[in-house]
Order: sequence, then C-alpha cells, then structure tokens
Amino acid sequence: MATINTHRAKDETLTYRVRIQRKGVKTQTATFPSLKEARRYGALVDAEITSGRHFPTRTTHSHTLAELLERYDREHIPTLASSTQRTQRQRMRFWNHRLGYRCLADITKADVVTVKEELTRQGCAAGTIHHYLGTLTHVLNIAIREYDWLNSNVVSTIARPPKAPGKTRYLTDSERSRLLLECQRSKNPDLYDLVIVALYTGLRRGSLFSLRCQDVDVIHKTVTVPHMKTKNDLILPLVGEAYEILTRRCTNLAEPNYIFPEKRNGRQGGCYRRAFEEAVKRAGLSDGVTFRTLRHSCASYLIQAGIPLIVVSQILAHTSVAMTQKYAHLQIENLRDALTTLSQRLTQ
Repeated sequence: MATINTHRAKDETLTYRVRIQRKGVKTQTATFPSLKEARRYGALVDAEITSGRHFPTRTTHSHTLAELLERYDREHIPTLASSTQRTQRQRMRFWNHRLGYRCLADITKADVVTVKEELTRQGCAAGTIHHYLGTLTHVLNIAIREYDWLNSNVVSTIARPPKAPGKTRYLTDSERSRLLLECQRSKNPDLYDLVIVALYTGLRRGSLFSLRCQDVDVIHKTVTVPHMKTKNDLILPLVGEAYEILTRRCTNLAEPNYIFPEKRNGRQGGCYRRAFEEAVKRAGLSDGVTFRTLRHSCASYLIQAGIPLIVVSQILAHTSVAMTQKYAHLQIENLRDALTTLSQRLTQ
C-alpha cells in the first residue's frame, strides 16, 4: 500500500513523496508537487503490482530528477574544480526547483523548452541559457551511461539560442599602465602582484587562487597549475616580474600555503574582487573591463607579437586551437608581412 509524506522546503514549497512497499517487490518512491498527482501515482503502481504488470527493473519510472541531482552531487561534483562546483551546484538547484519532482522518464521536451523560455523572458544571456541546458544535458547523460536510470535524453534535441560573439576586450598599453598604477595605490597590498602574475601567465582567476608555494619551481623557473579545465596540470615557464613576485611571496610565507591566501566569507580570493573593480574605476576603464580582461590582454599581446595560435592555445590551456581563433583578427599585421613576402616572390 502506498504511503504519502509531506515535505515543506525552506521557501515554504510543499512536495509529496510516495513510498510503496510490497513483499517481494523493490520499494518504489517518487516525489510530486501536488497531493493529487502523488495519490494517482500511488494508486497506479499499487494496482500494477497487484495485477503483476509492474516491473521494478524499469528504473526510469521510479527515479526523480531530484534523486539524480542528489546522486550526481555526491559522486561527480567533488571531482570538479572548486569554482566549477559552485556554478554547477547553483544550476542544479535551479533545475531541482523547476523539475526535481518529476520522474526522469516523464520529463518532456516541452517541459525543458518552457523553462528555457522562462530564462529568456528574465533577460538571461544566450551564454547563460547554454550553461543551464548544458548542465541538465550532462546530468541526464550520466543517468543513461552510468546509472541506467534513463533511456534517452530529450534535452539534447533542444535548440540553443545563438551566442553573442566572444568578448576579446584587452588593455592598450596606456590602459594597462593606468590600471597597474591604481593597483599599486590599492588598499589591498597584494592586488598589484595578482594582476601582474595574471598578465604574465594568462591564468584564470580560479587557477591563480589555487596556486600554492609547492607549485612554484624556483630553480627551473616554472609554475605547475593544478585543476585546469582540461583536468590536466599545466606547467608554465615563469619570466620577468611574475617570477620575481612568486619567488618573493613564497620566500616570505611562514609555511607552504596559498600564494594569494586572503579569504572573505570563506571564499578564496573574495577580498580581491572589490579592490580590482575599484582600481578599474579609478583608472577610467569601467567600459567592460573585468578580471578576465587580463587573460584576454595576455593572449592579445602574444598574438600581436607574432606568436603562433597553437603556442598561444597551449599557454592558455585551451582544449583546441579553435577556442584561440577569436584572437586571430589581431594577426592582421603579421598576415600583411607574410603576403608582402609572397608579393616579392611573385614579382621576381
């Protein structure tokens, strides 16, 4: 016989969990947003068991999205970088709130399209919608490949909105000088060092905050960056002021620890965000300049210096050269030199 328990969430949302226990049959559970749906499901499964038509091995009808998200959070999320864990969990909470009560096999294309349209009405950027759909797609694929909880993924058939062109805003020499001057004047004494290392290495903010003294090889002048998006460590040579800063900071630390160790609200690097934004504002660079602009600047300077795209791709730890291609328009002068050489050959 089916039993129904009521659960009240922190936001006062009510859900109803059905539990069906019969001797010789695996216990069946499911969660619904209304008591009517819960009772209907309980009566249906109870009748199927009685008549011998219920097959408990068909797990696609007995597991909800909420159960899948909970298992995914327990088994897969810990393997990701800390910054990725935060964003993934935020998107998982979103899907759990929207469709967590639904059985996996009952989630339709129309259900997901409705949520996608809701995000569009809320003014979410195309890239944000891509991320939300991508998270749900990946979780459902795990349910198919690893858990055998689902037979097909309806989300993979849903069209994504076209993305806006990638931002390649980088600092001019004058802008860079003004920003560095304001970083030196910042109340945060470590901001200048952080920005310099970012410009010299092109590392993402999360990677910079994950650096520890043991990652810096002072003798060979290299830094090993763990937890890259490619899931492979990246080894970068250290040159110029970046080498001097990392060597000094590691020497001054009392014990091996984070090179940029300050925290705020328990989040690594949280105290640098406001300091950087204030430095950008004082330098008059508020037009789209973010911390990621430093990474774009590093790549742009390399391309303008004639460094091949494949080399820049390796420095930035891109998974493919296609990701680096957005900087190709900066090669125009290099292409001009190449075509001038071709012209001289043709006129011989």
